[in-house]
Amino acid sequence: MATTTYLSNPAELKIAATDLTDQARSVELVLGYTSLDATAFGDTGMKAVAGLQSVSGTIELYVSYGATEVEGVIAGEVGQGDTTIVVKKGSGALAADNPEWTISNTMIESYSIAYTINELQVMTVSFSGGTWVRDVTP
Repeated sequence: MATTTYLSNPAELKIAATDLTDQARSVELVLGYTSLDATAFGDTGMKAVAGLQSVSGTIELYVSYGATEVEGVIAGEVGQGDTTIVVKKGSGALAADNPEWTISNTMIESYSIAYTINELQVMTVSFSGGTWVRDVTP
């Protein structure tokens, strides 16, 4: 079986329309649907159908300070519930091998900032809720 390996290095990360790609360390998106029980009389096993979309994830960012820098952007979005996050795999045109995910109306629930001697300062941002779209259309 053939396999293809990609570097885990997205070309684009935008939070609230601010490009934070050059400040990002990691992004985890957990996208799916809630499971609704559709089991009926006579079924011999459980059945499920997709319900509403589910969204959650975390983003690790190197911290910089200022109104349009990482800390200012994230602090302004916490608790709003209407944040848009865009993650694009590569810099080329959208395609099956270069998808883009747009998460709309998500809630940035919290962020933590770590201060550690002899390490770059890192912020971990947690988000959930909203809707997502995976786009591969050029």
